[in-house]
Amino acid sequence: MSKKLFFQHPEDKRFFIDLLADGDENKFDKKYPALFDFRDPKIKRREFNKIRNEVYKKLSARCGEKCQLECHPDCSKINKFHIDHRIPLSTNELNKKLRNMKRVDWRKVPAQSFGSNDIENLIIACSRCNAYKKHRIMKRSPKKIQ
Repeated sequence: MSKKLFFQHPEDKRFFIDLLADGDENKFDKKYPALFDFRDPKIKRREFNKIRNEVYKKLSARCGEKCQLECHPDCSKINKFHIDHRIPLSTNELNKKLRNMKRVDWRKVPAQSFGSNDIENLIIACSRCNAYKKHRIMKRSPKKIQ
């Protein structure tokens, strides 16, 4: 049984349904809940730091030590790899794109908490692709993990 997701804004859920499940809400509800965790990003980051090394071992055993993002022109030219969250722990991208929020003075647009530390939300990324992606939600799926 999958967990029930409670998005703060309905348009956020629709964004992820369209992005991950080609608009199919049933498919999204069955296949993708593990990617999401709406708790405070600081808590999730502390938890991630405790499991980082073990997760890296599992991911590299499953898919090899190669970049799963392949989104930067210089992908893998530097042979240094990181664990990246497919859905970022937090991002202000949807507040900017869906709600057209703008920076006020020196303050950034507020971020929202989305991504989980579940292994299904984690991939190996080279340092170039990881730095390029930052907290963005990528439109294309990372390379399929075999």
